[in-house]
Amino acid sequence: MRFLGLIAFLFCFNVNAGELSAPQIAVEKYFEYFNNKDKNALDAALDKPFIFNISGKVTRWENYHDAVDFDGLEKSGWSYSRILKNELIYADEITAMVDVTFSRFNISNEPILKSEVVYFLVQRNGVWKIKSGFINGNVSLGR
Repeated sequence: MRFLGLIAFLFCFNVNAGELSAPQIAVEKYFEYFNNKDKNALDAALDKPFIFNISGKVTRWENYHDAVDFDGLEKSGWSYSRILKNELIYADEITAMVDVTFSRFNISNEPILKSEVVYFLVQRNGVWKIKSGFINGNVSLGR
């Protein structure tokens, strides 16, 4: 009986050891919506107003769909984005920060950009939403 208990404990530990936090999952979902070009889901995933700081230039958007131009991104060669690193760097009951390294890929699955962004998230009615993103580099939103 002890052996079965030990096996169950080790299984639970291994499953939980690799799990992402709720803020990290919110960021993963954001990338999924971005890759699907789902502007309604993106608007719902981000807190309003959404603030982007890209290379020191701060922009404020009431709706994320106003910030991104998927046609422009595709013209630049973008086909999809992939998270390479997703690290929770801070969290309390209502705020969190997630450090993400990601790449953008073209239709031939070749990387065309690699960048790092720190997302600041807030919890609204039990749901984690991205409030702002900070990128030190030139990353286009297609506009």
